[in-house]
Amino acid sequence: MAHIARTRSAIAASLGALAIALAFALLASGCGSGGSDDPAPIATASCTSNTCAGSGTTTAPSAPKTLCPVSLDYSTVYSGGSGSGEYIRVKFDTAQKQYQMTFVESAVPTSAGQVNTTRAGLTIMGDFERPDLYSVTNAQGVATTPLKLPTAEQNRCAFVLKNGQTADGGYKVAIDPNDPPVLFVGNGIVGGGIPGSTVQFDGIALAPGMQVAVVPNKTFDYYPFIAFSKTVTDFSKVAGRYNELGIHFTPSGGNFQTTAADPLGVALGWQVDGVQVSEALAADGSCAPDSGQSYRSCPTTGGNWTLRTNADGTPDNVFTSAANRNLGLGNIYPVTGVGELQSALAGNQAHGVMIAGELEGQVIPVVIRVGYAHSGTGLPDSSVDDQLGISLLAPARKIDASSLSGAFIGANSVTACGLVSAYGPTSASPPIYEGACLDDTTTKNAGVNYTSTLFEGANAAFLDPFTSKAATNFALDFTQTQPGLVKVTAQNDFAAGAATVFKRGDTGYLIKAGSVFALLMNGTGLPNPFFTIGAFVQ
Repeated sequence: MAHIARTRSAIAASLGALAIALAFALLASGCGSGGSDDPAPIATASCTSNTCAGSGTTTAPSAPKTLCPVSLDYSTVYSGGSGSGEYIRVKFDTAQKQYQMTFVESAVPTSAGQVNTTRAGLTIMGDFERPDLYSVTNAQGVATTPLKLPTAEQNRCAFVLKNGQTADGGYKVAIDPNDPPVLFVGNGIVGGGIPGSTVQFDGIALAPGMQVAVVPNKTFDYYPFIAFSKTVTDFSKVAGRYNELGIHFTPSGGNFQTTAADPLGVALGWQVDGVQVSEALAADGSCAPDSGQSYRSCPTTGGNWTLRTNADGTPDNVFTSAANRNLGLGNIYPVTGVGELQSALAGNQAHGVMIAGELEGQVIPVVIRVGYAHSGTGLPDSSVDDQLGISLLAPARKIDASSLSGAFIGANSVTACGLVSAYGPTSASPPIYEGACLDDTTTKNAGVNYTSTLFEGANAAFLDPFTSKAATNFALDFTQTQPGLVKVTAQNDFAAGAATVFKRGDTGYLIKAGSVFALLMNGTGLPNPFFTIGAFVQ
């Protein structure tokens, strides 16, 4: 059957995520010294009556604070993860306005049309500019600064990436000057977007005219990202009970995606699934989900978490978890969602990486799933375990509304997926609902991809950080039947171009770890999840 032959795309390719995210997605701007949960404030846009749902009050910007180090050189290294499932180290030279970024672990291909050569192990170097000095020419031929932020300090601590390539020029990232990645640098944390890629793969041949692991063409201008300059390397300091929220993408899709012509399911590619689980991590690195959930094992943990070892044999500053499940086609790593093709007959390098960031004494675990795909002459000498994504773990203890007062900034999953195509659940019993993120250009609106989130009591709002205009409002329910999970309800639609990312009345959950929060909308059994990670800024 043709649709079974297309079952899943094999590319441990990119996403984003992430924004982590880190979508991915992700991520976060500066934190200063302060209390254990509340870094020092920074100046940001006022909260007005039309941006703080029903509050009717105005919050004046606080006095300017130092949001990021006065200067940075290559001695400061930020370790982090992206919505594309990449483990990355990045450093900056603010005197030269240059950066270096190493893709330590990656399944993102260096070029479209193949999956065997990835960004793993590559280091790119490039230039950056501050948003108030970053100029583009509009359609009328006028030079504009569309990414300029409201204050001089915010502009000083945000870096617009202009280019990037390896020392030998063998790999260059493609950056759209009208939609470049932006990194927000803080004290001990950096987040925003990293250079994206174009991903496409014709699949692995089973027989003439029959392919599996087909990946539809998709271009990502950037991926959500979050990283820390200090991490925890003793897992006993990570151990505890957590709520985890995140988002995963499967480039090759899954057999329960549907169309009008295939109501039973067909692999369309770019399946998107939310991650929402409550779990316990033990000091030995093992993970167990709480009872009463649909998960029988932790969806983002394989083998016990152990300290990663660098290629030269030295210990790294992050943890890794290996593929440890064998269903007859080789060891595979846990996935979220259903219907994915996982075949590891030629070996499997899919795994998890946990970056346990430390800010002001708080441990902030970020987990990425690094996918894997290898194309041989056929399935027996190929491997497909290509799901990738990012998630945040936060302590499973009750959140007080006062700890969420103020503004946060980060990237979100719209950078990877602005519009989910979802015909409907499968006609099988029980029905399964899996969507496909097939919009090629997700959105070119930086004010949607990077969101400032303003909290005030039982209300919250997304703001465009570049214009300070409200994008959407939320109502927050702090009842928390599961401690640490705050229910969120959208008060109006959130749009990315012509796509409605989520609509009025949609619900989700929010978690908080130290000065970082994550929000997942439509994450349980729905085909169109949205995910963002943000850091406290005021």
